[in-house]
Amino acid sequence: MIVSVVALIFFAVFALTLRALTKKLRNLKRGKSWSPPWDGKKSQVSWNLTLLNELEWKRFEEVVSEYYRLLGYRSEVTRMGADGGVDVILYQQGVETPAIIVQCKSWSQKVGVKAIRELFGVMAADQIGYGVFATTSSYTQEAIDWADGKRLQLLSGEDLVSAFNQLPEDQRTYLLQFATFEDYSTPTCPSCNKKMVKRTASKGKSAGSSFWGCSNYPRCKQTFKLV
Repeated sequence: MIVSVVALIFFAVFALTLRALTKKLRNLKRGKSWSPPWDGKKSQVSWNLTLLNELEWKRFEEVVSEYYRLLGYRSEVTRMGADGGVDVILYQQGVETPAIIVQCKSWSQKVGVKAIRELFGVMAADQIGYGVFATTSSYTQEAIDWADGKRLQLLSGEDLVSAFNQLPEDQRTYLLQFATFEDYSTPTCPSCNKKMVKRTASKGKSAGSSFWGCSNYPRCKQTFKLV
């Protein structure tokens, strides 16, 4: 009797499994795609604006620097800091004098002419022959007009995505892996070089609002707006 019950359960499970597989095969024949539940998330195979905007400010600078290294430059990220100053210095191989300076802005709003003028001022002061401004967003028309005719290149988020995707496949894959290694979206504290944490203001005009705060608080009181 027990053997009969076990046999009935076995055949019932077998029939249900066969029915499910048959349904999936029919879907495949109809052109419907199906992935088994044990398949993980597919690896990123190309760059897009969504991914570029997910990069926190420091990772964005590092990715831009690494891109130019892949192009053959000796590339150095110059400092810690989420704003102001020159972020990347490019050298021709075997030459100690900088060839290009790069300013990076991981911004959501358009870059205005003031920031472009500041970069050009640094170029003149340091006698650098060429400058690149790289942003995840775009530029105001005033900034574009002002840079026209000068030894300046303005790279928007769309320009960077296009440039990254034009790399040879092995370099493109490497740059994607470099960009998305470990935590690439949580901002880094520009003072402590540590990942920040989400906090909620408990008092004052901003009580109840969330923001990025340094994990070294109260020794470091650096904050970022949460966007």
